[in-house]
Amino acid sequence: MSQIPKQAVLLIHGIGEQRPMDTLRGFVDTVWKRNPEVHHPYATTGVFSKPDDISGSFELRRLTTTQDRNGVRTDFFEFYWAHMMEDTTMGHVLPWLRHLLLRRPGSLPRALQSAWWVLSGMVLIAAFFGLLTVLPEAWRFWHLPKWISGAVGLLATLALAPVLKKFVGDAARYLTPLPVNIHRRQEIRAKGVEVLNKLHASGDYQRIILAGHSLGSVIGYDILTHAWPAYAAQLPSQTHPVLDQVEALVHESPLDIDAFQQGQAALGHELRANGCPWLVTDFITMGSPLTHAEVLMAKDREDLESKQAERELPTCPPQLEASHFSYPAASKMRRLHYAAVFGPTRWSNVYFPARAIVHGDIVGGPLQGVFGRGIRDCPVTTTLWGGFLSHTNYWTPESKQTTGKHVQVLQYVMNLLNEERVSQL
Repeated sequence: MSQIPKQAVLLIHGIGEQRPMDTLRGFVDTVWKRNPEVHHPYATTGVFSKPDDISGSFELRRLTTTQDRNGVRTDFFEFYWAHMMEDTTMGHVLPWLRHLLLRRPGSLPRALQSAWWVLSGMVLIAAFFGLLTVLPEAWRFWHLPKWISGAVGLLATLALAPVLKKFVGDAARYLTPLPVNIHRRQEIRAKGVEVLNKLHASGDYQRIILAGHSLGSVIGYDILTHAWPAYAAQLPSQTHPVLDQVEALVHESPLDIDAFQQGQAALGHELRANGCPWLVTDFITMGSPLTHAEVLMAKDREDLESKQAERELPTCPPQLEASHFSYPAASKMRRLHYAAVFGPTRWSNVYFPARAIVHGDIVGGPLQGVFGRGIRDCPVTTTLWGGFLSHTNYWTPESKQTTGKHVQVLQYVMNLLNEERVSQL
């Protein structure tokens, strides 16, 4: 075990043809190097690139900081999964796309309704010109030279297919439980749980932060969902004074998010003192498609709420057992149930509110109304690109001199100093 107190940050990248370490280096530059509040006054602000003995991949490194203001060092790791999604074809994308387009637009979340109409229009245009190329008389009826319709159809296909395969393809394969996708879903989740377990078992860390961007936030959610039950099972049934206090907060309306997250941190300490080795204190999501869970992870809103009530999809705060999220409810000797991962784990969500499809980030959005009022939702803005197409800008500083409000919020919710504080957002 390390003699210097350490914490670990595990970052999960989003969709697209990601290169190992590219996402992590930019992220570390923002949340550590450009975050003077966490720096020790007599230590350098750089990082050291060390071998990654957790992931098992020679393509990855861990980026280790010097001691922070509290004398703690941070190891940043990347959970890299892009290579597990190779060979995506339109055959993987079309079933998912068909599932979305065949829905009534009114049944979609409001933020997706405009996107549905635009995407449907693009598909219809591509299909129209495609038909003109295969029906010999159709082009004459529309008084168009055949080569024009063929060229337009080809260009539409060439423009649409790469976007769907490279970017939508990852989401389609991961989020669609068809037989052709099951192996990839299982491989990514199993590897993620393995990495998280290795961080716990190393004995080097007093705390773990899990952060996910875009589809990486969904993967992070699944990792926590599947890893937690084994740790919860190690906690013997006994009295939990802090748990009682946190459960009492849940019954308050409105829920004080600062008090609740402070209670979650205290609950984590109580669990570890009682023999549960769970170290994940924070789950940070950025531009998370979990905001559209009723479309992406369920048939509709009713189906999503049913899965949450049955504890298939954990919520924050966890679903209650009678008046508690532990069991048995009638006894003082209790332990947290298998879906109570967000009892001791705080969840903060950063997003750019979307407007007119291209302004802000249509992929992400608020999560309180979807996964529970214990989530700290943090809407942010940026002047980068005028605020348009902001999905990849969550940790991009606005200039060399100014990080920007969105970066300051991200640094705040990362809370590398693990301080208990009243929200300044």
